[in-house]
Amino acid sequence: MAVTVHLSGHLKAHTNGELEISLNEDLATIREVLESLWKIHPALRDRILNEQGEIRQHINIFAGKGDVKKRQGLETATDTDKIHIFNAVSGG
Repeated sequence: MAVTVHLSGHLKAHTNGELEISLNEDLATIREVLESLWKIHPALRDRILNEQGEIRQHINIFAGKGDVKKRQGLETATDTDKIHIFNAVSGG
């Protein structure tokens, strides 16, 4: 399924200002989506994954039924045509 990735503003410095990127491939998992995204914008990898290849603590990725960290992480099925990646917001 083709996927559109929506990025938050803090990542646009690594995508030449793009905040919406269309990936016209059959991408079955979040890992496949990210790998396809890095072919276009390789600098995003270190902003989204840590040194162990896991989603950084301060990054949220939402697809279909919600936060992929609460599902199967990078192996979460791409069950939607829209993926949202943004930094975590906290406060008190």
